[in-house]
Amino acid sequence: MSFQADTIAAISTPPGPGAIGILRLSGPQAVSIAEKCFKPLGPKGLREHGPRELVYGVLLDRGGEAIDRVLCTYSLGPSSYTGEDTAEFHCHGSPMVLALGLEALFAAGARQARAGEFTRRAFLNGRLDLAQAEAVGDLLSAQSREGARHAAGQLAGALSKKIGDIYSALADVMA
Repeated sequence: MSFQADTIAAISTPPGPGAIGILRLSGPQAVSIAEKCFKPLGPKGLREHGPRELVYGVLLDRGGEAIDRVLCTYSLGPSSYTGEDTAEFHCHGSPMVLALGLEALFAAGARQARAGEFTRRAFLNGRLDLAQAEAVGDLLSAQSREGARHAAGQLAGALSKKIGDIYSALADVMA
């Protein structure tokens, strides 16, 4: 069950030019907003494709003009990172393309996501526990191989499993 009533959007790749740039949406209107800003290049609409299927098409600006040819995908909650409906656009990594795409998503009804809000929603919706949510930040800021490996282990649930095993043993003792 989602705790959020609004749909958020953000650029999910680092600032500056790059080969790929990702625009991400999460919330109850994520797929509807994506449909307003995306025209598949083919006979089927976005929802006629299955969740998690990459669909090739055109990202449209707020006036309906083409910005870029992109790949779009969507997931339905609770089977997504945040536990909510989500959509992503995989664009060329031009800062202008991403800015125009984000502007179109806002015009279609999304709001700017706050820093860490996608992970916060995943935590609130039970998709990550607290140790895993903290591991996301650790992984993003890792400065060494060891730091990245440690954070990836935490994200995969290494600490949570150890704590769970200890909790189970204590519950058995108490019983």
